[in-house]
Amino acid sequence: MKVVLLSSGLLLSLLGAGLRFLAGNTHFPKDPECTLTRVRHGTLRVGYTQAAPWVVPAGAGPQGIEPVLVRALARHLGARIEWVPGTEQHLYEALKQHQLDLLAAGITDESPWKEEVGLTRPYAQTTVYVGASPGTPAGVVVRGQPVAVAAGTDLGHYVREQQATPVPVGQLPGGHFLAAGYEWQLPRWGYRRLGPPLKQENHVLAVPPGENAWLLAVETFLYQQHHEVHRLLYASPTYPAP
Repeated sequence: MKVVLLSSGLLLSLLGAGLRFLAGNTHFPKDPECTLTRVRHGTLRVGYTQAAPWVVPAGAGPQGIEPVLVRALARHLGARIEWVPGTEQHLYEALKQHQLDLLAAGITDESPWKEEVGLTRPYAQTTVYVGASPGTPAGVVVRGQPVAVAAGTDLGHYVREQQATPVPVGQLPGGHFLAAGYEWQLPRWGYRRLGPPLKQENHVLAVPPGENAWLLAVETFLYQQHHEVHRLLYASPTYPAP
């Protein structure tokens, strides 16, 4: 199982921060815009965009793994959620200008905006493999083979690195003998792993820049949700695959 939460080093730093706070250390993280204070028992403004299975827009409010976590965070803080849909570019700009408190968009720590907003430590790490269908001949290798990949993603690049041919499809696995999928997807398809990992992704949420107390609060909460993340990825088939 490859879902990995925040490191033990982060846990120690979070505990240390809490102890310094209790001791009255003036260097404890602060929020220039008072985000944590305002959100607690107030309104949590959350931007979101399509990024299945992490975020799935729906009529009753976004569904998916990250909205589940955000709703739990809001309950923890006694806050109501104001969901704000939009494009990734628009939402990042709003977050940068402190018009949003949190962004849920299937973000990884490789986001091009990582220098302009605050990113939490990774709350989950996922790994992509080439999977082989039950009908694939024994002994087959990835090299030289067509491999189905989700259209509109960067997985084709990693398939080409394995000297294979990416075949973009709208719905995985699309009946192909070989398909690129996350480690939690392959068992649902009945596929077995074939070859080394194609890539790893470290999943994060984004907060406004400089709001360090808020960032610490979100990170601490996410650290406590590792069992829920695992359940949602592995045990719940209700969220569509990318």
